Amino acid sequence: MSRSPPWKVYRAGGYVAACWHAEDAACLVALSGGAVKYRHRLIVWREGQEVIEAGESYDRAAEIMHGRKDAHVRQLFESARNKRAA
Repeated sequence: MSRSPPWKVYRAGGYVAACWHAEDAACLVALSGGAVKYRHRLIVWREGQEVIEAGESYDRAAEIMHGRKDAHVRQLFESARNKRAA
């Protein structure tokens, strides 16, 4: 069984697409608006509420998405490490 692509695109609360690359998800939200989630849970992009529009630079939008995902993973790691230390 293959894995599902991690970047999920939502529009008007409904699931639209899954993408293997954040740049592809940026392209989709640039075309039609909406949000990108990482693995259906973590919202990493809300078109129209960011410092840039995804259509200005798919690469920059993807960098922001990856940065938010990475920060979330670091936070989870730190939380788990603090629980083990306590």
